[in-house]
Amino acid sequence: MVDVKTSGTRGSAGLLILFAVLSLLVPETSSQSDSSPEEELTSLRLKLDSWRTRYRFLCNQYHEVAANCSAAVFNCSQCPDGWFQVDDQCFSLNERIKSDWATSKKSCKEKGAHLAILTTKEQHEAVEKESRRIGGFYTDYWIGLTDAETEGAWKWVDNSTLKTPFWNTLKSEPDDNKTGGEEGEDCAVVDSHSQSWYDVPCNFNYPYICQMDAVLQQ
Repeated sequence: MVDVKTSGTRGSAGLLILFAVLSLLVPETSSQSDSSPEEELTSLRLKLDSWRTRYRFLCNQYHEVAANCSAAVFNCSQCPDGWFQVDDQCFSLNERIKSDWATSKKSCKEKGAHLAILTTKEQHEAVEKESRRIGGFYTDYWIGLTDAETEGAWKWVDNSTLKTPFWNTLKSEPDDNKTGGEEGEDCAVVDSHSQSWYDVPCNFNYPYICQMDAVLQQ
């Protein structure tokens, strides 16, 4: 999330331009006499989803341009209290509760979120910053990565395939060590301070990181 400092008429002008463009994207909502309420509702939902996608795109463009000039701070989205934001994603380090991977996954789902899918350096840096701010005893957290289905085929909780790994290769991770049990190490934790991953047994207990989409500002 870009934090742009600012002032002056250029910042105001930037916001006016953004709002002016957004106003052109608002879909017409006039109903058609030959449409049922259910059909009209479906149409409006599709238009709303389209508007949200365009809104995010324009906000991202605004931040990119604003970073190179004097422009007003404008956050396109927000996170719940206690969560921190990286771009359009919200994260929460649940360091007071330790549980196994499956239970942690369920706990995130109950919050309307999922175990973290960490795919960028910026996300890892933000996790480290938050972990150090909290100053908790534990630095390892469950993330939403597992190869329980097929050994070596690591997938995220959204069923997407791992593309950008952050394994601790200096310690030969992942190594599927069997000392913790015959099932090996089929789930992953992130060492928040080293910003690297380890595979560990899924039934071990760790704190966990939840993730959800940031909500568009109303």
